[in-house]
Amino acid sequence: MHESNLIDLSYACLKKLKSDGLELEVLSDLRAFEGRMAKIGKAPNHPMISPDWHDFSSSDAFSMIFRQGGQDIGGVAARHLDLGDDSLAQHWASSYMRLYSDGSSVPVGRFSTVAGREITGKVVYLGELFLRKGSRNGSVCWRLIFHFLFALCFLKWHPEWIYGFVRQPDVMSGKASRYGFTRQYIGPQEWSHPPATRSSNEYLVAIPRFDLLDAASFYSRNPEYLLPQAGSGQAGKQ
Repeated sequence: MHESNLIDLSYACLKKLKSDGLELEVLSDLRAFEGRMAKIGKAPNHPMISPDWHDFSSSDAFSMIFRQGGQDIGGVAARHLDLGDDSLAQHWASSYMRLYSDGSSVPVGRFSTVAGREITGKVVYLGELFLRKGSRNGSVCWRLIFHFLFALCFLKWHPEWIYGFVRQPDVMSGKASRYGFTRQYIGPQEWSHPPATRSSNEYLVAIPRFDLLDAASFYSRNPEYLLPQAGSGQAGKQ
């Protein structure tokens, strides 16, 4: 069963994270998440996943807070959308016209093929990844966090795709691969007037349903390969 493999994967991630002294707290209230993150230095949520712009129910979204030594040190948020037969590019064009423009024009265009034709149906957007400055010392294992997050998203929503955006320098340094995103696309959309927080050279990073299920099946049989470099300095903490 796919669910059994995903539970095995999430258990392996949580076990190692706890042994490293990191706890994960899941919240359905994104406004509470935003408030707690503000206290440790994070800017307000982007419009795509902001409670100021959307009325999220517990079925629509959740957030995850990272805690160490009883204190909040960071977090991430997830939002579910059912696009139906529409493409991800159609969703971006429609929502960005409201979120990043005055509603009279679409601020993005020239969508990549994967956004314009391939990504449809049920999707999950991941965003608002943040870690406070005092904790950015390599002690947090992003690979474990993201694989647990992937498993949780799939068990909750059964999406066809889980996606997010990663800055080009971070993709070029290998971070997206270490997180577990199996697909990485440059230039998914081009901005006519990009807001300060967005760029035309950001990458769309994603993991489709069957890539995640294959990974969960493999790691369920071979948990030692989830962190093949663990124990070699900070390599296992990436």
